[in-house]
Amino acid sequence: MRTKLMRGGLTVLALGLMFASGWLTRNLIATYSLKRGSEVVVQRDFAPALADARTPAPNPKVSEPSMVNLYYRVYSLVRDEYVEPVDANKLAYGSLDALFASLNDPRSQFLRPEQREQFARALNGEIQGVGAVLSVVNRKTTLKVGDETAPLEQSLLQVVAVAPGAPAAKAGLKQGDIIDSINDQWVISEDPFAEIAQLQRMHSPREQIRQAQDRARQRLQNSMTISDAIQQLSQNPKDGQEAKPLRLTIKRGGQTLKLEVARATTKVRPLEYRMLQGKWGYLRPNLLNAAASREFANALRTLKQGGAKGLVIDLRGAAIGQQEPALQILSLLAAKRQVAQVEYREGKRYKTRPLNLSKAPQPANLPIAVLVDRGTYNVAELTALALKQTAKARLFGMPTFGDASQTSLYQFKDGSGFTLTVGRYLGADGAKFHQRGVQPDERIAAEPRMRGQLGGDPVLDRAVKWLATQEKKS
Repeated sequence: MRTKLMRGGLTVLALGLMFASGWLTRNLIATYSLKRGSEVVVQRDFAPALADARTPAPNPKVSEPSMVNLYYRVYSLVRDEYVEPVDANKLAYGSLDALFASLNDPRSQFLRPEQREQFARALNGEIQGVGAVLSVVNRKTTLKVGDETAPLEQSLLQVVAVAPGAPAAKAGLKQGDIIDSINDQWVISEDPFAEIAQLQRMHSPREQIRQAQDRARQRLQNSMTISDAIQQLSQNPKDGQEAKPLRLTIKRGGQTLKLEVARATTKVRPLEYRMLQGKWGYLRPNLLNAAASREFANALRTLKQGGAKGLVIDLRGAAIGQQEPALQILSLLAAKRQVAQVEYREGKRYKTRPLNLSKAPQPANLPIAVLVDRGTYNVAELTALALKQTAKARLFGMPTFGDASQTSLYQFKDGSGFTLTVGRYLGADGAKFHQRGVQPDERIAAEPRMRGQLGGDPVLDRAVKWLATQEKKS
């Protein structure tokens, strides 16, 4: 039976996710040699309850068995004939690392059992490490060597959002910061030998090339991969280790800053809400998970009973979320059953399907202002766009992050698993926001002094003024 994919959106969390697990490789080898399907559990929306295990049926049209055979033969030869003894698990971990890295997608990665468990806890609002949501962003720039320039591609470790009350927030780490080094170790973001290649193309003197080689080697000797950096930032010190703060060098708006950030477990409150000026309901989901959707329903009922004339939904910094809870929140606000579309691949062709609410919507019938910024990420972006298109909401703030990945979490019976991007979210009208972001109706760049407080939050102030105009029109 073909494995049923049960979809769920998720974030690129700062969970120190490595890609390797010997269990998968051992079972991959067993699968091929015994000609039987491996049992995989797909976890619906990353809730504690798991779907039943399914065994995929073999597909005679697929030619992958020859590649599996190639992999098994190379793996066996390296394991058995390399001149030094080989740790089979290490060999397997490295191959899985390379497999997922070849996708060039930080959202698709392998999780060992403890990593998958940590991942699930983060979705439930228990975040370890510095308490920042991270993503890898690709940027094209230029390298200047002498009087000439050459194209240079960078993969930068960027802070998407900072959890309220987390060590990162206390240390002053901000959304949009680029993490350049940790404890004076450079986080590898570009080819350190690019300067050498350019000097060679320019037929530069040999001594100049040698000096560039020395600089590149020295840089690499004191460096770490992005995966290692995420792992350090997202894990608490192990028992018995001294809990020293991490020394970060960050780049922010053309400046280079140094910060010290502690690591601890941060419990994030799913939702905050209150009445503003006695008439505007303010709801701020810090997460878009099952707990947040339940609290949202109760809060909305309370605010309506308290006489709310309009709603402010603050999605700024909402970077941790799941698809189904977001749809449950939309069912309380949207006026249409279809709130989005999903683009997916079938063979070599791309198709779209509607993303519908599981039940008939119960529109709020109130004017809605939505606050967004660069930290509005993934399913929060989907939620903002859906409110604009299906609930006539008006968006205030700055463009959102621009990650429309629909991702599924697969779990194996030993507790390991992997995440995989399986589609892209689109607006209900087919509008794309991947790598573009959802654009606000009113762009307001001013940062709040006191987020969520009138008089200290320019975006909130403007949203409330708009709600007042809607009240007069009605």
